[in-house]
Amino acid sequence: MKILTIAATPFFSDRGCHMRIYNGAKYLEKFGSKVKICTYFAGESPGGLDVEKIKKVGWYKRTAPGFSWGKFWLDIKLIFLCRRVIREFRPDVIHGHMYEGFGIGYVAKRLTFQNPPVVVDLQADLEEEFKSYNRKNFIARRFFVWLSRRLINRCNWLVVSSENVKPRMEKLYKYKDRISIIRDGIDLDLFKKIPELTSEEQAKIAEIKKWTEGKKLLVYIGGLSDNKGVGDLLEAFLRLNLKNAEWRLLIGGFGNDEEKYKEYVRKNNLGDFVYFAGRVKYFSLPAYLALASAAIDPKNGSTTEGSGKLVNLMAAGCPIVCFEKEFNRARLGEKGHYMQNFGDLAGILESIKTSEKIHYDMEELGEEKEAKKLFDIFEKLIKK
Repeated sequence: MKILTIAATPFFSDRGCHMRIYNGAKYLEKFGSKVKICTYFAGESPGGLDVEKIKKVGWYKRTAPGFSWGKFWLDIKLIFLCRRVIREFRPDVIHGHMYEGFGIGYVAKRLTFQNPPVVVDLQADLEEEFKSYNRKNFIARRFFVWLSRRLINRCNWLVVSSENVKPRMEKLYKYKDRISIIRDGIDLDLFKKIPELTSEEQAKIAEIKKWTEGKKLLVYIGGLSDNKGVGDLLEAFLRLNLKNAEWRLLIGGFGNDEEKYKEYVRKNNLGDFVYFAGRVKYFSLPAYLALASAAIDPKNGSTTEGSGKLVNLMAAGCPIVCFEKEFNRARLGEKGHYMQNFGDLAGILESIKTSEKIHYDMEELGEEKEAKKLFDIFEKLIKK
């Protein structure tokens, strides 16, 4: 089976959707498929995968998630790259991640006069994504949400990443029997041992250990933006009795609001209590999570988007603090530490008396099982 995966994003950039793309392709190849990924010019090229990128566009610098008018030119270039790859590679199926990947795949296949089925892989509704990442871009939101509603029924199958997304998509996609949940599974291979680190990463880990001075460490690694709950987390951490606090906060990642958060820490004299680790490579993630006394997913309960980072925290055995919602409880059960709001954070941290690792039930959450569901969908479409 030959699969063309389209990632209209600077793959690979250590973000949640990139982990989903990488793990899906990795395990599909384990089942004997040949996967070719077409993507933007920026980002790394993870070893072991066949990745083709558009030619570099010198003026485009953005790597954070969200809409940008400059992406139009990149998407046009990606359409023509995919057109060439479809002609040469002759894929059995096109797997488009996010709405852009679907649109690019659909247009590219029409330009080749070939007709491989197109599967779209979504993590949230487009209108919600705009509200999360580009709230002020009203004109773009109205146009692209309208366009997505027009095009979505042209895909051959719709894959969503969590139970939260499916009810919304069932209202938009008329083929109700062609919607499948493919969760963000855990790459268990990654967490079997602490990975080898670069000398720079080793120095940073040593610095963090020295900085904690025997205190407990609460870890957040993910996107640095308000829609991820990071701003609220910092405000809640400030409300703790920090003079006598047992806890320190480690923040790793990058995003549009990073400088704003650093300024907030400076203004509120939190420098001794909050450490910004900067960008954390996905393949180095186990080494950073091994430092955690507990980890937190501060994304609030209002979004339909699932949390891909939750399964990584589970694989690392961290005590996990998160919001009380169906998605989180379905995975953590009684082993999670649940907040109704950030006012609960102080009490939860006080209740975590030990940094011992927790054994979560991972049997149903491995990436291999989720990728097999995707493989079966592709196989069904090809046979048709």
